[in-house]
Amino acid sequence: MNPDDDARVLVVIVPKPHDLELVRTAGWYRLPLAHTPPQLAADYLAFYQPASFGQARWQIQYYAAIVRYQLVHRRDLLPAEATHPRAGDRYYRIDVGPLQELERPVPSARLRRITFIATTFGRLRQAIDVTDLFTPTPPPEVWGGGLAGKVIT
Repeated sequence: MNPDDDARVLVVIVPKPHDLELVRTAGWYRLPLAHTPPQLAADYLAFYQPASFGQARWQIQYYAAIVRYQLVHRRDLLPAEATHPRAGDRYYRIDVGPLQELERPVPSARLRRITFIATTFGRLRQAIDVTDLFTPTPPPEVWGGGLAGKVIT
């Protein structure tokens, strides 16, 4: 089943292929609480792949439905990195459903520094370039101002 055109999408960056593989296999994405975008509430995450993805760089190729949000410490998400400088920082663990591939990836015609883009699935589906996803900030009643009814633990 394809998402509705008006479904809310948050485009996020996956810094390295390993991070996308973690989304695929573990079913979650991490987002530092200190860098949370104003519009975190969404129905889907779409994943922007930067230069570290080689030939698949500078594009959005995958998305996943958001299941729930949790606040956790980084060391709990990545126990193998317990001595990381940000191990004690709080992160959103965004649990997602299976990783899905877009019918047509959305490229960036040129290198862009992307952090977050709040958009809709209809825009994602129709976009020719990443710049087509940018829209004016929607009113609070459209995005709900909260976390879209997802459970936060």
